[in-house]
Amino acid sequence: MLPDPQSVTYATVAKSLPAISRGDSSSSYQLSDSGVTYNLTVSHQFAKRNRAVVRLRRDSLVSDVLVPANSVAASMSATFTLDFPTTGLTLTDADNLAQALIAWLGVSGRILRVAGGET
Repeated sequence: MLPDPQSVTYATVAKSLPAISRGDSSSSYQLSDSGVTYNLTVSHQFAKRNRAVVRLRRDSLVSDVLVPANSVAASMSATFTLDFPTTGLTLTDADNLAQALIAWLGVSGRILRVAGGET
């Protein structure tokens, strides 16, 4: 089980998310900070294929574009899924593939380009 709390850094500011739910195959961590809620979920499935999913969600209130005096809920999330067979490949193989993708995404500006629609 991962330690409690988990720390994530959003816009250069570290956020400490305490556990709010723990089970055999998933845990959730959450922080409400100045009207913004951060939720980190880590889950696993072990069946014909193994799957690990990590999701970070951010919920906030923003000004309504049509009526700026009103606020509307806005949320976004980033999800990382690792899917691999139960036999034939090792956890090290899965780690190498994940690290390769993380490094590719980490190239300066690449996530902005992908989020902007480049393929």
